[in-house]
Amino acid sequence: MSSTQPFRSSWNISPTSTCLCLISAKHLDETEDSATRVLCSMRWALVPHYHKGSLAEYRLILNNCRVETIEEKPTFKVPFENGKRCVILAEGFFEWKKNVAKTPYFIYETEPFIHEKHYPNIDTDRILDEMKNKDPEKLPLLAMAGIFDINRYCETDPLYSCTICTVEASETMSDVHIRMPAILTTQQEVDQWLDFGRYDAEKVLPLLEPRNDIHMYRVSPSVGSTKMNDMSNLRPLVTNENNKTTLTNRSTLDSFVIKQEPVSQYLPEPILKTETMKKRKSSPAQHGQRSIEDYLIKDTKSSAKRFKK
Repeated sequence: MSSTQPFRSSWNISPTSTCLCLISAKHLDETEDSATRVLCSMRWALVPHYHKGSLAEYRLILNNCRVETIEEKPTFKVPFENGKRCVILAEGFFEWKKNVAKTPYFIYETEPFIHEKHYPNIDTDRILDEMKNKDPEKLPLLAMAGIFDINRYCETDPLYSCTICTVEASETMSDVHIRMPAILTTQQEVDQWLDFGRYDAEKVLPLLEPRNDIHMYRVSPSVGSTKMNDMSNLRPLVTNENNKTTLTNRSTLDSFVIKQEPVSQYLPEPILKTETMKKRKSSPAQHGQRSIEDYLIKDTKSSAKRFKK
């Protein structure tokens, strides 16, 4: 999708940076079935379609959208009711616990997907097979419900931007924060959220609810700096015998043992398209082609709702 934003692999993505999303292909081509998906990159922080100034002049950072008011505020209501729903993909996200000293946590849902020793050279076909044919009740990635909009005034090309829907924190999450992303936990939920042709706004709202099946561990406060963009962001923070906190030499998650860092190259859009997921033709990216695993890998940034790919 030439009009989406270029994406770079990262261990630390913040609002206004670029994230990877699934949307219905019908948003790009009216002849497509609304059940067909495409993968594209977008600005994380929604810029409404009606803003006619420059991007720099839009000062609001709309990286989150409260589900409770999604049908009340026009900025969110219009794209939501028009079917502009997306799924933001990540392996997890960082959230800060507001205690005496703010403490960041890495929060994830399932065992992270990327754990191959030959990473980052994972075959695209294999990833698509994993996304389709693994346990249909268990997604290999954290899938966060979101909405997006298209602004045709800010820049030369249309600007695609998104926001993550949030709900009240579940019991598991509430010790860290009072809110959490609306997480879609099955392929069926993802299908329904994206398929605006068959499922209108009222039918999909019940999908957005607190989830308890998440896991978390403490990480270093250094993740709050946008300059920190390496694998150390994911190392658990532990307390030793002298009551001092230190980073572990390895992650508690097997997938983070790998030492290689993802290649920073632009991701061509769109990557894939399916009734569930099939390949979509695209022209080479301006700075070289990336395979899909790079969008699945490590990403996150500022202390708002940041997430890691």
